[in-house]
Amino acid sequence: MEEHFDLSRYVRNGLFALLFSTAWFLFDNRHVRNIWYILFLGAFLVGAISLLYLTLRKPKLRWQPREALVERKIFSRPAWSAAILVILFFTLSSGLVGSGSARFVILVGWAVLCGYLVATFYPMKNPYLVFMSVLLLGGVLYRVGAFVNEVSSSPFSLGWSEGSRIYNASLFFSEKLYGKKFPLPVLHPSRYLMQSLPFLFNIDSIFIHRLWQVLLWVGMTSWASWLFAKKTREGPKLPLFWLSAFCFLFFFQGAVYYHLMICVILVLIGYQKEKPLRTLIFVLLASLWAGICRINWIPVPALLAVSLYLLDTPFDSKNWLGYLKWPVIWSVLGVATAFGSKQIYQAVSGENPALFDSAFTSELIWLRLFPNATFLLGVLPAIFVVCLPLVILVILYLRGNSPLKVHWLRWLGLLGILAVFFAGGVLVSVKIGGGGDLHNLDAFLVFFLLISLSLLSGRMAPEDPASRRKQFDLQKVPALLLIFICIVPVWFAFMRTGKWTFRQDLAEQVNLEQIQQAIDIVNENPGPILFVTERQLLTMGYIQGVELIPEYEKVFLMEMAMGNNQEYLQEFYDRLDSHFYSAILMEPINTSIQSSWKSFANENNSYVRNVILPMLMDYQLALNWKNGEINLLIPNNEPELIERLQQIQAP
Repeated sequence: MEEHFDLSRYVRNGLFALLFSTAWFLFDNRHVRNIWYILFLGAFLVGAISLLYLTLRKPKLRWQPREALVERKIFSRPAWSAAILVILFFTLSSGLVGSGSARFVILVGWAVLCGYLVATFYPMKNPYLVFMSVLLLGGVLYRVGAFVNEVSSSPFSLGWSEGSRIYNASLFFSEKLYGKKFPLPVLHPSRYLMQSLPFLFNIDSIFIHRLWQVLLWVGMTSWASWLFAKKTREGPKLPLFWLSAFCFLFFFQGAVYYHLMICVILVLIGYQKEKPLRTLIFVLLASLWAGICRINWIPVPALLAVSLYLLDTPFDSKNWLGYLKWPVIWSVLGVATAFGSKQIYQAVSGENPALFDSAFTSELIWLRLFPNATFLLGVLPAIFVVCLPLVILVILYLRGNSPLKVHWLRWLGLLGILAVFFAGGVLVSVKIGGGGDLHNLDAFLVFFLLISLSLLSGRMAPEDPASRRKQFDLQKVPALLLIFICIVPVWFAFMRTGKWTFRQDLAEQVNLEQIQQAIDIVNENPGPILFVTERQLLTMGYIQGVELIPEYEKVFLMEMAMGNNQEYLQEFYDRLDSHFYSAILMEPINTSIQSSWKSFANENNSYVRNVILPMLMDYQLALNWKNGEINLLIPNNEPELIERLQQIQAP
């Protein structure tokens, strides 16, 4: 960017950003041709013509305000206006702000306008920094605002697996809650261990449990973002808050889940180049945690420390073994500790070890790497868009510092670590059940951001101590590149939409009472009642008279169906055939086999074939609630029981 700001060039760059955001709206809403679509299409055409005119004619656009206006402070701190916009986005129900893509256009347009007005009123102000501050703050507030509806007192699940998460967290305190010791969770135990903390304090409010999960999301991501910014802000000399805001949004492009952030936080806190033993202790602590996370996170703590070491420590060509000693020790002991932690958890979980790591036997869906119905962008184009702006910036910085004397082994180590986690993330993404976003590339995103920001901060120490590195100068970054570095993570945040709703649905209490009445009637017959879904109703005590059956919970049943675990499923079928359960509380019953152009078609078809159709051979629908989201099934050939149950909902 120029030292003396050319507002005409700023407006041209701002128009380019607006055209990008408007083009996304037009594509995102291509099947909804309403008045707002026509309005945005017209705005796109006007913007394109304006950009062409400004590029060819290059008129002077600086507006000279009256002196009285200049003295006002209204434009001196424009970032606060982003908060007002976000509140309007989530409180207005429809129309102009009905979709996330429309809201994104509005925020980008407002950020461009704020940059222009501030630079006009205060000529020494940098319009691009104003644009960045409004855009980043708006993105952070919007991403946090999207969590508001997840803090609810509704007894029913707020999403497909939301109730299951509360139930799985409760298994760590099963004796206290259910009177029996049940097996611990197989899937994501570290996440549910963190979520279980309110149960430790006997908190049975579902509102508090949901609030705690949102605090984990926001708090852990903010903490990791602050640590990243603190370690890498020296070169760009950006305010800690704004660099943290960028990291926060960058992580949520995955998203990088909060239980995985524990590994990152521990290593960033504990790593010290001069104290390898201290680093080892924190690597081992993080590895203990990684062992009960995802299997692709097992090497993360050790390789995170190795990455920091390769960045910080010049290579000693006279003592190869001495240079590599600690990275090897961290890697071997860290990975061994994580595997040991995993094995110990499996042993104490009380669950069959064969049920762990079911993803190894599941189907691969290679089409999810490219644009598809499940993920509009596709995994490969999406990660390309996420990384490209920072890759270009790093290349420009390294070219400006050429030749940067760094041993090839250090470059090979850093690139090798990135390649391993990229390949692993891509492979997991094409597994059935994945590929709907970038969260399986979470480890790659962490390492990519750490290495990129470290290089830009000048953290990478050259082999030649006399070699001077040029300071990273934000003013010399191409303006359009700077805009897109900020705009991409904000764009991902605005792929969400929704409206804040604070009213209690009165029908939910009626549904709850009717479910309890149905349970009371079914309990007159022998046999247990299986809650495949909505187990949080039992955990929180909303429904009485049901003894919890730990097997065949919805999320795990789906995992076994996708992995085609016939041994597990056959036991389930045998119980269905014998009418072992007096009733089954089930999710929406969908028997259709979907075509590949449907979102998550493979997952749907596996569940229909392996769970729904076998169940409907032995059980039939008696009642449903919430427009078919919750269904009560009873064994076939019990017309009298069906008649009694249906009287509950009789007008």
